[in-house]
Amino acid sequence: MKKVKTIKQFQFKDQTNQEMVDYLNSKYPISLKHNEDLINRVHSRYPLLEKSEVGVIVKAIFISFRDLLVLGKILNFNKLFFDCKLHFFEHKKGVVIFPSLKVKISTPPILKKKL
Repeated sequence: MKKVKTIKQFQFKDQTNQEMVDYLNSKYPISLKHNEDLINRVHSRYPLLEKSEVGVIVKAIFISFRDLLVLGKILNFNKLFFDCKLHFFEHKKGVVIFPSLKVKISTPPILKKKL
C-alpha cells in the first residue's frame, strides 16, 4: 500500500476550512472571462456539448480545485503536475511579517525519467 503524504494543516483565524471555502466562493467567484480559448478547445473536442455547458463544467472544475486545495488536500495529475498543494508561510519584509501563500508543484515522475 502506498504511503499517504501528509501536509501541515493550516488553520484560518476564527473560521473553519469549510467556512473559508464558502467565503472564497462568495467573495471571489471564479470567472472564465479570460479563459475563452480553453472553453473553445474543450468545445472543439466535445462538439455535442454546447459552449455554455462546457463553460459551466470548466468553472465547476476550477471551483473544485480551489476548494480541495484550501481544505488541505494534495492534488495529483501525473502527466500534468504532481503533488500540487498550497504552501502557507510568513514573508518578512523589513520588520513587517506578512502571511503568504504559494502553490507548490513537483515535477511528475514520468517527466523526471525523461529529463
